[in-house]
Amino acid sequence: MNNVDFDKIWIGFILGLLCPLLSLTIYYQVNFSYMTINEFMRYVKLADTFTALISLSVLVNLAVFYPFIWKEKYAGARGVLGATFLWSALVVFLKFVV
Repeated sequence: MNNVDFDKIWIGFILGLLCPLLSLTIYYQVNFSYMTINEFMRYVKLADTFTALISLSVLVNLAVFYPFIWKEKYAGARGVLGATFLWSALVVFLKFVV
């Protein structure tokens, strides 16, 4: 496992999908750990901040995207970008359809 090639689209895509979920989980644990997950989801839905919360958690993808660019791992960067577009489509769907 010494020479893992991170220049793969699927690696960037998986990281781009998981990092926002991880940041959202950390946000929940730091600020709302006294609530259950269901109470937290109700609170977020009631305050109508779900799309804003997802949008802010997707900003973490910048911390994943730029190291791929700096290390010239462009396929991995494309994967992160694709995952970011998928998250953005989810935000638009939740904002305007649901």
